[in-house]
Amino acid sequence: MLFFSLALAGLPARAKSESLETLSSRAAFAAAIRANSISLPAAPQPSFAPAPAKTGAGRADKNGLHAYFIDVGQGDAEYLELPNGKTALIDGGPAEVTGDPHPPDGQEIVYGNPPLAGFIAQHNIRSIDYVVLTHPHFDHYAGLDYVFTHVQVGTFYDTRERNDINIEKLRAKIANLGVNTVYPAEGDSLNWAPEVAVRVFNSCSAEGSSSDGQVLNNCSIALKVTYQNTSIFYSGDIQSDVESRLVSKYGAQLQSDVLKVGHHGSRTSSSAAFLKAVKPKTAYIEVGKDNSYGHPTQAALSRLKAAGAKVYRTDRDGTQEYDIAAAGATR
Repeated sequence: MLFFSLALAGLPARAKSESLETLSSRAAFAAAIRANSISLPAAPQPSFAPAPAKTGAGRADKNGLHAYFIDVGQGDAEYLELPNGKTALIDGGPAEVTGDPHPPDGQEIVYGNPPLAGFIAQHNIRSIDYVVLTHPHFDHYAGLDYVFTHVQVGTFYDTRERNDINIEKLRAKIANLGVNTVYPAEGDSLNWAPEVAVRVFNSCSAEGSSSDGQVLNNCSIALKVTYQNTSIFYSGDIQSDVESRLVSKYGAQLQSDVLKVGHHGSRTSSSAAFLKAVKPKTAYIEVGKDNSYGHPTQAALSRLKAAGAKVYRTDRDGTQEYDIAAAGATR
């Protein structure tokens, strides 16, 4: 495995609740921004020349699968370069709201550059084949507005769960761009690359609407990506009750070498039973530096340690890359 750090913007957060999604409404979140109690700074541009554009043709000379766990502060964003040259982005992290958080009907919300913008610029990403929104929480979807404005996207994977007007405006923007939207269901396989198996273990593919944070977390699209004999489990923000259901239903099928830790290492995720089934050797926690939510919690860290996982955190280690070459993971 090759691990390195990128200097992307952190995400200080001073809200008085456990996580962004526990705020009672987007209006409360916007009020917090206006009061400067939450600051989501724009990502800096790289000071060096960007690499060649990462399109399908641009990656033809690279062997294996390359998975990035991106430092976007208190939020999630993961990027995959597949062995056939295709690319995938799972979540887009947060973004600063620079205009009216609830503009009149027909007008889009205005976001500043998200932390994800720095990664996109550094890697000169101009097109992404597959974009996944695990669930409609601000710290997962807001950065996608930048993606769909500046990057050509092939297919968008989404749940049918609704939350607030701003995610609906983003979804309308994506539809107006003519991007194909797919609502994967539990048990589906996603055809991303001939050599790669992508299996959906959790999703909300039926119509639903909620402002409850736990409901939305548990609607997360959870994916297992397998190449050669190595697997990565992307758990979104699923919590222990869904983890328990997955363990009961799938058992050893959850086993993965790498785990994208659920819900930023909160106490309500990464249960002992789930970790026993997944058996991760390496775990990545995407979390904001000095966040006020207590993420990652000591309880989650202790469970990961007991499971034997080597833990990396974006707040301390920056953006991380995990490479799977033809012969397996390499360092």
